[in-house]
Amino acid sequence: MADETPSTVARREALWERHRARWKQLVEEHPLRYVFFEVTRRCNLACVYCGSSCTPKTSRQELPIEQWIGIARQIASDFDARKIMIAVTGGEPLLKEGVDDLFAALHELGFGYGMVTNGYFLDTERARKLVAAAMGSVSISMDAPTGLNDNLRGKGASEKVARAVDALRAAGFAGKLEIISTITKPVVPLLPAMREHVASLRIPFWRVAPVMPIGRAANRPDLVPDAADVRAMLEFVRAARRDGFVPSPEFSEEGFLGNRFEGCVRPYLAQCRAGITIAGIQSDGRIGACPELGDAFIQGDIRTERLKHVWETRYQTLRDRSWTKKGRCAQCSQYDNCHGGAMHLYPSPEGELLRCLYWMAKEVE
Repeated sequence: MADETPSTVARREALWERHRARWKQLVEEHPLRYVFFEVTRRCNLACVYCGSSCTPKTSRQELPIEQWIGIARQIASDFDARKIMIAVTGGEPLLKEGVDDLFAALHELGFGYGMVTNGYFLDTERARKLVAAAMGSVSISMDAPTGLNDNLRGKGASEKVARAVDALRAAGFAGKLEIISTITKPVVPLLPAMREHVASLRIPFWRVAPVMPIGRAANRPDLVPDAADVRAMLEFVRAARRDGFVPSPEFSEEGFLGNRFEGCVRPYLAQCRAGITIAGIQSDGRIGACPELGDAFIQGDIRTERLKHVWETRYQTLRDRSWTKKGRCAQCSQYDNCHGGAMHLYPSPEGELLRCLYWMAKEVE
């Protein structure tokens, strides 16, 4: 940046040097710290931009809850459960028959764990069960101010979020409660209003991410933010994290964002840890990393293999990312900080990066 002093540049480079050294260590040691349990692809909603293309029905043969509990026990026997966070996701996980038994088992085994939900089925009774099972975090999806949110996600979606928040508070939930928002193009100018709404719910944590051009969103370019929208989002989050108003938004992980935004819009530097510290098990038992990664990144099958063996012997394409150094990335001065961006934005190691927020933001400097 033109107005930076030499000392500012030196401090930033020292910070990135430490970050790169830490990254190298993580790749070498790849300690398992986070596992996604995608217990179902079913969802009562059918959001028009859903990256997983979820519907009320699924074409997959999904694992029964008893098998998920067995998987949790297997992981606890092979790793230190106290060092691993389990994220129960979907689809809508509360549609999964017997999921409360899984929650209880995760608590009993010593995992930290949480859930991503749309809130539809999180009523008073369910909230009490979550508290009794010591759930550590609940992330509720809400993507726009009330009216537009219902248009995008489904009628009554906003009301269900508010009810879920009230139910958790009434039940005495003491874990982390956050709103996560997938931001579409029409929502970008409404971000201040969305922040006010989250504040009205008295929720201190708000995570935002521009919708990815995958799943159903790949067929809705009118909903995918362009370069000007991305820049506006980043500038909004940068300013909002400095003004003292709660919630302080956190931008998603999607590769290097530029020196103006790194270290400002989220509490960490660019670091997609898929396959480095993060694994995932899909609803049909296939082993991968985060749920957004495509089939080309599948590493094994939990029905026939132990996660420990897969974790220790595979994931090479996610740990050695030299294959990403192609096209524009090959010439980018920030490649050593970015490592090719977020892995969910590649259809396969042979495919091209779907978008780069760093270059998009630079287009409208």
